[in-house]
Amino acid sequence: MKKTLLFALSFSMAIAVAQPVVAQTPAPEPKLSVPLEALPRYGSLVSAWYKKPVYDTNEKKVGVISDMLFSGGEIDAVMLDVGGFLGIGAKHVAIPANDITVTEKNNKTWLTINTTKDIVKKATGYKYNAKEHAWKKM
Repeated sequence: MKKTLLFALSFSMAIAVAQPVVAQTPAPEPKLSVPLEALPRYGSLVSAWYKKPVYDTNEKKVGVISDMLFSGGEIDAVMLDVGGFLGIGAKHVAIPANDITVTEKNNKTWLTINTTKDIVKKATGYKYNAKEHAWKKM
């Protein structure tokens, strides 16, 4: 009887202490980035837009592009500086990137938007928060 009791007690303890076996999935290998042999097809360069003025359809300056907001590799919005003088007192507004077009006339090109400076001045203003690396409503 002592042997049976000892065996049962040992067996119970072994079950209580045993850890379940879990299959470990190896971490995926990081993808190695390789430089391109040829440039991909693209429509426009960020450098062609950054710090460039944007005009309304009557060729009056609305503002200057100060930033671009990306998501998934696409430009979703453009931050436009409007108002102010020499950058002082300027208001930053978000414009859908698709609303800005490249206009060409007499071998010259410039950026245009179908709106007015007054409409843009009344829009919600944003301020860049350097600590959070994000634009926040004013």
